[in-house]
Amino acid sequence: MYTFNKILIANRGEIAARIIRTAEKMNISTVAVCTRDEKDSLYARMADEYYIFEGDTISETWLNTDQIIAIAKKAGADAIHPGYGFLSENGSFALACEKADITFIGPRSEIITLMGDKVRSREFARESGIPVIEGYTGSTGSLLDRAKNLVYPLLIKASSGGGGKGLQIVYSENALKAAIETASREALAYFGNESVYIEQYIENPRHIEVQLLGDNHGNIIHLYERECSIQRRFQKIIEESPSPSISNEMRTGITDAALILARAIGYNNAGTIEFLADREGNWYFLEMNTRLQVEHPVTESVINIDIVQEQIMIAAGHKLRYSQEQIISSGHAIECRIYAEDPSAGFVPSPGEMTTYIEPYGKGVRVDSGFDREDIVSGNYDPMIAKLITSGKNREEARERMIHSLENYGINGIRTNIAFMHALLHTEDFINHDFSTVYCEKNLPLIIDKQEKIKQNNTWQVAAVGGLIASLRKKENNNNVWEKQGWWRMNRVLKFCFDDRLIESEVISLTKNEFSFTLNNETLQGKYTNEEKKLTIDYNGDHHNIFISENKRGHYHITYRGAGYSFKRSDVLGEKDFYIRNEDIYVSNGAIFSPMPGRIIKINKQNGDKVQKGEILVIVESMKMENNILATANGIIELVMVQEGEMIDGVSPLITIKPDNKTE
Repeated sequence: MYTFNKILIANRGEIAARIIRTAEKMNISTVAVCTRDEKDSLYARMADEYYIFEGDTISETWLNTDQIIAIAKKAGADAIHPGYGFLSENGSFALACEKADITFIGPRSEIITLMGDKVRSREFARESGIPVIEGYTGSTGSLLDRAKNLVYPLLIKASSGGGGKGLQIVYSENALKAAIETASREALAYFGNESVYIEQYIENPRHIEVQLLGDNHGNIIHLYERECSIQRRFQKIIEESPSPSISNEMRTGITDAALILARAIGYNNAGTIEFLADREGNWYFLEMNTRLQVEHPVTESVINIDIVQEQIMIAAGHKLRYSQEQIISSGHAIECRIYAEDPSAGFVPSPGEMTTYIEPYGKGVRVDSGFDREDIVSGNYDPMIAKLITSGKNREEARERMIHSLENYGINGIRTNIAFMHALLHTEDFINHDFSTVYCEKNLPLIIDKQEKIKQNNTWQVAAVGGLIASLRKKENNNNVWEKQGWWRMNRVLKFCFDDRLIESEVISLTKNEFSFTLNNETLQGKYTNEEKKLTIDYNGDHHNIFISENKRGHYHITYRGAGYSFKRSDVLGEKDFYIRNEDIYVSNGAIFSPMPGRIIKINKQNGDKVQKGEILVIVESMKMENNILATANGIIELVMVQEGEMIDGVSPLITIKPDNKTE
């Protein structure tokens, strides 16, 4: 059965790797494109061949239609898969592929253009009898004027694309202009289109979406719905299927509406129609994503259909292989997006070098990742590292498997949201599916507190033993003659700093697979298995997996049951101080630091300006998100140390403030 000879994937990271896996299964050759700094990335290594972009910026590379098509022609690709984001919902790109006689694996260009226009798509939905939220698009001036017809709060979002990029909530007219400008900048940076859309904002909504497949012969089916209400920064972080929060009546209503709309536009290929539901059970058409969704694996897990394979088959001209009656949802699946970010600091991005990367595995566990080893997480893109999917016969089994998988996901060297997700899945609200799209925003302190309590309830001594074993085994492998003579076989007292605690330990014995230590006069003994960057400790009848890495200063980072710990031996020569979390300190001697690397987008204050605590001083763009750096106290700007457009490293000083008691 003919499909394609060679497919170019116009995307990167985990989605490029995921598409390549399906293409390999279908015996289709693949071509990857990448920037210079990602030529050794997982997806580039997986592809049959790869080409390096000319240029460095997003507009020069991933948004460069001419260059992508030129590479496809040079490679002899007869199809292009756009993945999600970038050019995946760009009608002009799809049309350019068609003109170049290259098959675009997605819907027809006119459908992308129609449904990508927030105004036209809503009008089309309204004409099809589907409830719609009122809204407008246009220039900044026209939006300021037309917003007078709406009731606050308002939602501003990019007219093109999705994924939460460019979204802003506005609660007053005074904040509208600045919010439109911010959303417009983010939209331009990620989608190459600065136009934005404003609409009425529904308080505490649920986000439900329907997965569709349509072929080029008029056949359209739905693959049921996904619940996508757990979000941060208007971007989904946990998705599940089926939705645990809607009635069968609503399920029938939204799936029927999705089919009506898809048939009305003659939709072909994979697509998703998104709806918002309020607390009264009303639901509204939100938008249509004319592409593959990030969260498609949760649908695949309960429907048992490879959606990417269906995309390729449809694009090659084949009829759908399934009728609606053959689509049966079985069991439950949950997806957690693993991000390089710090939830406790407002989800600021945390790019950098991973010193440990070990994925969980087991029955009902799937990992779609952009990595297969330690690597650098770039600050130039979205901070998602991977998608972790678990499935079970019901929601509780899928949730328990997710908790266990998060506990066994080892990532060190950068901050991640693993512990945050682990805590969130333990909350009563998640268990009882009592949440909305603003749940994380409104309950962030509660979730962080839950995260800390889980950490405190961990057997911290096990994590400390892991640090001891790692540091002592390192000494055993040292070429120092005294180390080789076996000093570890005799009793030795040493001290170490574990997180913020100073611990005294006596090394009673340590062999290749057994240990015996005292920690503050408490004896711990057991067996262990030592793998590279992973220790498995048998203690008190339980198996404990500990992920350990060491930095250049001799500090160890330990991940145990999803929680992170620091470990530093105090007796190591050349080190006089214990581990201090300097990366957590963003204010020092009046200086305000950026907690992440990025680009200075805007500076709101100049030397000599008065400033109030909480005012936005600088806006830093990192991983395609704008981050506001706030004043931590009242005072006077003493020195602005950066310029707009400047690239900075984290942690970088931005502005110094001289305290002014008169402003208190």
